[in-house]
Amino acid sequence: MDFLIAGLIFLLIILYHFVEQRRLDLDNNRTFFCFLLFGMADLCFDLICSILIMQARPALAGVSEFCLVILYLLQVLVPYTLLRYIQTLLERPAASRRPGLERLWALPPALMGLIILGNHWSGVLFTVDEAGRYLRGPLYMGMYVFAGAYILLIAGNSMLCARRLGRREMRTIWELLFLGGGCVALQAVFHDLLLSGFGIALSITVLFFTLNNPYRYTDSLTGAFDVKYFRELAQSQIGKGKRFHLVTVELCQIKRVNRVLGAGFGNQLLIQTAHMLQAPGERSQVFRITGKRFLVMTESIAVYESVCRRSQRCFAGPVQINGEPVYSPAVLCGVIEAQTLRDGDALLAYVEYLTALAQRTPETILIQGDEETRKGFRYTQEIESFLETALEQDRFEVYYQPVYSLRKGGYVTLEALSRLRHPTLGPVAPEVFIGIAEKSDQIARLGLLQMRRVCRFLKEHRELMEQIQNVKINLSPTELMKSGHAGRLIGIIREFGLKPSYFQFEITETVATEYSESLSQAAAEFVEAGIGLCLDDFGAGYANLNTVLKLPFSEIKLDKSLLVGICEDDRIASFYQSIVAALQNMGYAVIAEGVETPKELGLVSRWGVDLIQGYYFSRPLPGEALLSAVLDREGAAPAMR
Repeated sequence: MDFLIAGLIFLLIILYHFVEQRRLDLDNNRTFFCFLLFGMADLCFDLICSILIMQARPALAGVSEFCLVILYLLQVLVPYTLLRYIQTLLERPAASRRPGLERLWALPPALMGLIILGNHWSGVLFTVDEAGRYLRGPLYMGMYVFAGAYILLIAGNSMLCARRLGRREMRTIWELLFLGGGCVALQAVFHDLLLSGFGIALSITVLFFTLNNPYRYTDSLTGAFDVKYFRELAQSQIGKGKRFHLVTVELCQIKRVNRVLGAGFGNQLLIQTAHMLQAPGERSQVFRITGKRFLVMTESIAVYESVCRRSQRCFAGPVQINGEPVYSPAVLCGVIEAQTLRDGDALLAYVEYLTALAQRTPETILIQGDEETRKGFRYTQEIESFLETALEQDRFEVYYQPVYSLRKGGYVTLEALSRLRHPTLGPVAPEVFIGIAEKSDQIARLGLLQMRRVCRFLKEHRELMEQIQNVKINLSPTELMKSGHAGRLIGIIREFGLKPSYFQFEITETVATEYSESLSQAAAEFVEAGIGLCLDDFGAGYANLNTVLKLPFSEIKLDKSLLVGICEDDRIASFYQSIVAALQNMGYAVIAEGVETPKELGLVSRWGVDLIQGYYFSRPLPGEALLSAVLDREGAAPAMR
C-alpha cells in the first residue's frame, strides 16, 4: 500500500496549490479539478478497501462490499474524466460541440457502471463472503480491459486531433498515458502491487506541472492574468453566450517614466495599476495584455462603471511611487456587451482600434465603444482581410500630384500616392490601408509593388521626364527600419534602367525626429546611389532644425496645417514667413503643401516660395490624366480643379 500512500500525498500537495491559486474560469480548469478529486477519491477508497480486505472481518463484510463498489465506480469515472479533460484542450466553444459523439463516449462508462451496481447479485467482478474475504469474480479482468480500452481511445482521439492540440499538449498526453497505462498494466499482472492509483497520481502530477501549471496564465511582474488566458476565457464566454464588458487602461508615458526615473519606478507603476484595477469584492478579472496595457473583464455593468470611475480618478493626477509623485496619463477604453464580437482576437483588435481613436493628450481620457465605432472597426477589419488579396493580385493604383513652379510657370516634380479601391466599399482612404499595412508588417511589400508600378510608368513615358525633374515617393517608418529594404528599392530602379536622380524619397517629420542608426544607413545608401531626400510634413509635429540637419535633405515640405489661419491672423502669417526664410537661408528648397486659394498662393509667393503643391493647381491624378495635365499645359498656370 506504500504506492497508494505516496500517490495520495502527491495529490494532497497538488490540491493545496491548486486551491491556493486564483481559479481560472475555463472548462479545462474545472475538468482538471474534477479529475483531481476523482483521483484522490480513488486512492482513498483503494486504501480503505485494501485495509478492509486485509482485516477480513465478518462484521465488516457489508462495508467492504459497499467501499469496493464505490472504488470500482471511481475507476470507471477516472479514465472517462481524463478523456473529457483532453477534449477541453481542443478549445471548442460549446455551440460547436457534437453532443451525439459526446454521448457515445459516455455509453461504455454508463454500461460498466450498471454492471458494477448489479455486481451484488451477479458477482461477475468480485464477491465478499460471510467471513469478509474478498474473492475475484469471473470477469474481474474486465476492469483492466475497460481501463486499457479507454487508454487506447484517448490515444487514438489525441492522434486524430494532434494538429489542433499542439506539440506540447501531445507530448504531455503521451507522458501521462505511458505512466498511467504502465501502472495499470503492472497491476493487472502483479495484483499485489497497487499501482493503478499511483499511476493516476503521476498522471495528475504531470498535468498540473505542464498544462495546468498555476503560473501558466500569470504575468510574472504584476500578478495579473496574461493575454493567452484572456483569449481562451473570451472564447469560452462567447461560446457559452455569456454577457461581459471590458475596460482597458493604457499607460501612455511608461517609456518616459522608465527613461527618466528608471525601470524600477516603471515596474512599480505597472504593479500598482494591476492592484488598483482589482478592487476587493469585485467580480472581475484583470489581464496584462501588452507591456503598458491592462484589461478588466466583468459580467456586471455596475463593476464596469466602477472600474471606469476608479481608473479616471487614479490617473487624473500624479501617482505616488516610493513616496514620489509620478505623472502618467492613461487612455481608457470601454466596451459594453463585448460578447457580440466574434472572438478574443477580434476583441483585442477592437481595443487597439479604440485606443488609436483616442487623441494623445497630456490628460487621461475615456473613450467608450458605440455603434459608430463598431461600424468603423468592422470597416477596418473588412479592409484588413481584403489587403492580402489586393497585394497578391496587385490591385493598388498610383496617383500623381504635380508640384507647380511659379518661377518656371509649369509643373516640375510629382508626388506618387498609393490608392486602393475595394470591390464593394469603394475607394479606401490611404491612411486606413497604409496604417493596416504597417501594423500587419505588409507595408514593405506594398512599397516594392508601388515602386515597380512607378518605374514602369516612367519607362513607358520617357517624355514626361524631359519636363519633370523627379518623382517623390513616400517611405513609411517600417520600410526605413527594415534591413536591406533600401537596397531593394535601388535595385528596382536599376532593373528598369532608370536614373536614380529621377527619384526623391520623402521621409516624414515623425520618422526624422526618431533618428536611428538604421535610418541613417538607409539615407546614406540613397544619397550614394544619387537619390534625393525630402523632409515631409515639416511643422506637423515636433521636428526642429536639429532634426533637419541630421539627414542630407535637399527639399523640405511645409505641412498644410501651417496654412490654417494664415490669411486671417498676422501672427500665423509671420510665423510661416520666418520658417520659409530660415530654411531658404540654410539652402533648402521649400515646398508649400496644401495651397488651395488665391490668397494663400499670393502670400506664400510673396515670401519667396517657388514650389506649390495643392488643390489650387491640381488634385492627385491617375496616370493618363497626369500626362494630359503636365504635357498639354506646359508653361501655363492651370486653373483650380
